[in-house]
This record gives sequence, structure tokens and C-alpha cells, in this order.
Amino acid sequence: MREDAYGNAVTSQSEQTIDAINRFADSYIGFGTDFVPIFAAADSDPECAVASACATLLGLFMETPDRLEIAGKYYAQAKAAIGSGTERERLFTTAVLFLHDNEIGKSLKTLRRIVMDHPGDLFAAKLGQNSFFNIGDDETMLWIADQVIDRHKTCAYAYGMRAFGREQTSQLKLAEEDGRRATEMQRNEAWAHHAVAHVMLTQGRHDEGIKWMQELSDTWKDRNSFMFTHNWWHQALFYLEQEDFKTPLELYDEKVWGVDKSYSLDQVNAISLLWRLEQLGVDVRDRWEDVSSYVAARSLINDQPFFDMHYGYALARGNQEAALERLMAGMERMAREAPEVTRKAWAEVALPATRGFVAIAEGNHKEAVRQLSAARPRYQEIGGSHAQRDLFELAWLTSLMEAGEYDTALPVLEARVNFRRDVPTDTRLLMRARARN
Repeated sequence: MREDAYGNAVTSQSEQTIDAINRFADSYIGFGTDFVPIFAAADSDPECAVASACATLLGLFMETPDRLEIAGKYYAQAKAAIGSGTERERLFTTAVLFLHDNEIGKSLKTLRRIVMDHPGDLFAAKLGQNSFFNIGDDETMLWIADQVIDRHKTCAYAYGMRAFGREQTSQLKLAEEDGRRATEMQRNEAWAHHAVAHVMLTQGRHDEGIKWMQELSDTWKDRNSFMFTHNWWHQALFYLEQEDFKTPLELYDEKVWGVDKSYSLDQVNAISLLWRLEQLGVDVRDRWEDVSSYVAARSLINDQPFFDMHYGYALARGNQEAALERLMAGMERMAREAPEVTRKAWAEVALPATRGFVAIAEGNHKEAVRQLSAARPRYQEIGGSHAQRDLFELAWLTSLMEAGEYDTALPVLEARVNFRRDVPTDTRLLMRARARN
């Protein structure tokens, strides 16, 4: 029996297996790219349940037509080996098996138990954070980081994880402290950079945010495409909210769109930035044609409500009618058949919201207001961060004004301006509502 990089016992005598597990965990926690060796490790060491569980996860993470076939192979292997592992290994493998079986609630419960009983497992903690983030449970996301921080006081990743949990629960000062501490410990901790950017955006500290991200941007080059494009997306938001619309379009073309056009999270970043620009009156020309064509070609849809809400607008905006019909039919199915923990989010939030977004693309703002007003109070349930979900808030506000419902928009815009003073985009929207045109 050997130990992984965090001191957790692993039932294996193979250096190759331990190395592959460590590389997989580091890539997942740190948004790297060194995942693939886990397949060879699981193939050569089938009795190591953790290696096979990680390989199962990698199959599930893939966005290719054979993803479930790949995951299924290692799922069977992990299931066969689970009895020979330690308690931590059995729990981790069980959580992954539940995830494969779409038993989301059981997987979440098992991940909570791991971080309570085995706080040394930072990979399980990160998987748990991401899983609870996807259902909008920010409190548990922070709780997970708090559970493991004492065991990982010398690890920058742990502080980056807590920084984001604190930011999402509005502990902004503490979040910034953790994010800066993580960056001092490890300059290339891109998730910590991202957490501090969230704080600065929330507080309207645009010039500081631009400087912070620009000075660290050289460290993002070897991160995976999501982390690279997402941190540049954050940089674009700083410029956009200052009403510098030229720079975000340049960042869209050079940094946000084009790294991996087939990948879901890259598509979401691109859609989010284009849509924000449009809501603020910027002509994005023919860019919707390109991004919508890649969304239309997706084989994996209806995976997360947060993703589909973006896809729906992009497909409608790009006139991808067949793909939009397929997406909406799948969302209606998820509203009936999704796991219990996410079914209401599909049925009562994502589906009406996406209908509202399609109405926006079609110029039917009264219908958009009707649909979005029902979904808006519960956007938390579909996951995503405060900054990401603010796109949907802006869609509702601009639809209200397009529909002539200025009296509804006005107090919300006044509250935005009072919360974050001196944000030009918010001020302009407020002035528009007051002018009634």
C-alpha cells in the first residue's frame, strides 16, 4: 500500500498508478490538462479501485459520443475492486459509482461523508465543492472547504477553494484574503486569481481587477481551456462594466472564444460575454453564427440546467431551429425525469427561463418578462456563480424596459447602483429607466 500526494493510503504497489492518480488530482483541482495517464494506470492496475474510479470520472467528463462506453468500462472495474480498498477508497469509489448512475443525491451525501471522515482527501473535497456548486448550494461548498483546511494549511489549492466558497457566501474580505494568500503560496493558482476577481467585480473595483488579472495572466497559459477562457472572461467583464466595449470584443476574439470551440464551458463563456455586450447595445456582428453552429453540433446536451439556459439563447439567436427544438424537448424531459435533487430546477427555473431567453431572441419581450419573472427568484438553484447568473438578471431588466415596464425595473436598478457605486453600465441602465425610453 502506498500514499498519494496528500498522504492518503492507496491500495496499490504500482508507482505508475500513484503517479497517475496524483497527476489526475492535481489537474482536476488546479485546472490542468494531465488527465489521460489515469486510463493506462487503471488498465494496468485493475485492482486499484481509486484508479478505476478516476478513470470513470474522466469518461464522464469527456464530451464525445463514446464517453459513456469509456466510463462504463472503468465503472465495472471500480465496482469489482471496491471491496479491497480502505474505507476512504470505498467511499470515494461509491460516490463516483453513484455519479455514473445519475444518483446525484446519493453521490452528494457520500462526498459529504468523505470530507467529514477523511479531510485529507482534497480531490474528493474539490469534487464535492464542484458538485454542490452545480446545484447552487454555496453554504455546503464553503463548509467543505472549512472541513479540510486544517489538514492542508501548506496547500495553496485549499485556500483557493475556501476563497471561492467565502466569496459565494458574501464573505468578501475573507475571500480576498484567502485568494491573495493562495497566490502568494503558489503564483499559478488560477482558481484563487478567479476568486479575487469575483470579489473585485462585486465591489466595483474595476481598475484593481484589471491590474490583478493582467499581472497573473501569464500563468494561465498551461491551464485547461475552461480556466484560461474563464479568467479572460472575468477580465473582459471589468472592461465591459466601465463601458469600454472595444476591449471585451477583442478579448472575445483572442482569448475567450476559439481555444476549444467544442467544449461546453468554453461555449458558455463565449455566449455569456456576447450576450452581455448585446444587452448593452453593442453590435456583435456575425459572431452568433459561429458560436451557435458549435452549440448546434453538440452531442451532449441536457447535462446541466445552467448550460442549457445559455445554449437556448445562442441557438435561438443563431437561427439554429432544429437544434433548439432538440434542446427544448430534452429540457422538458428533464423536467419530468431528472434526479429528484435537480428536477425542480429543470422544471421550474431552467425551462421557463430558457423559454424567456428564446422570446428575447425573437423580440417578444412581453413574453420574456412573463417567463423570466417566474424563474428569476430561484436562479440560485441552477448553479453557477453570482457573476455568471447576473447575465440572467440583466436579461430580465433589459426585457422589462423593452416591454415598457419601467416601474418594475426602476427599483431593482436603483438597488444595483446603490450596492455598487460608480459602475457605468448600471448607471446607464438606471438613466434609461428614469428617462422611460
